Amino acid sequence: MTERTMNLGRCLAIDTSTSAMTVAILENGAMLGEVSSHAERNHSIGLLPHIQDLLASLHLKPKDLQSVAVGQGPGSYTGVRIAVSVAKTFAWSLGLDLIGVSSLEAMALGGAMKEQSATGNGPTWVVPLMDGRRKQAFTAVYAYEGASPMTANGELEASWQEVLPDGIRVIGSWTEQIVKQAASSSQGQRPQELLFVGETEGFMAELEQFARDWDGVVRVLSYGIEAEYIGRLAYPRLAKGEKADVHTFVPNYTRLPEAEANLLAGIKTKKGDH
Repeated sequence: MTERTMNLGRCLAIDTSTSAMTVAILENGAMLGEVSSHAERNHSIGLLPHIQDLLASLHLKPKDLQSVAVGQGPGSYTGVRIAVSVAKTFAWSLGLDLIGVSSLEAMALGGAMKEQSATGNGPTWVVPLMDGRRKQAFTAVYAYEGASPMTANGELEASWQEVLPDGIRVIGSWTEQIVKQAASSSQGQRPQELLFVGETEGFMAELEQFARDWDGVVRVLSYGIEAEYIGRLAYPRLAKGEKADVHTFVPNYTRLPEAEANLLAGIKTKKGDH
């Protein structure tokens, strides 16, 4: 707990943007508890029981919360919708502050905490990957300097920053873009290590080729989002007075769901068509 977060109270943090369904409660920036599971098709029926179970285990009630932080996406369309809908309902019904956090940034931060810099020298770039199918990934690039992206008291290091924003990219051209971005960086900003985290299994061939071509350290970590890091990213923004409007807050899909894209393009799909 620090001076910046000591009066912010309890925050419910949730994310269902991937197959991981994860819920955490933090108090003034410190973790109280977390519940996570992997069952993408059950997010709609499992999220509220997860929240209820976690509150009960901590002897808390919904009225004991002061804010709710939610992974805003990108990721699974259905999953992101579920978490955002539940977060908005809690915020509206209980009068809580609402804040959206990039699910990719939470994936990057959590993965970086699990697989901290081997050398602690120079910048480390963290590349979160969510499988977008057809060799596409929801992805971004974040960076930090030193051994860890967080301080000993649980706050983000000042060096934590976004290098390339959230988006969906074809993995082959994406790794090429990372190489170009690194080459164009100034000497002090050029990464000494690259860490790919998240749903890495479907991209191993491309990542192994990247590791062979890259002249620095490359590490790969299969990792599921933990709601703790949704909360840890939310607290500094809550401390600045940031909050979302519950009525206009929407998910970050990055791209339209296929059915909506087809509709806008005038493509009609009949029942039974594939």
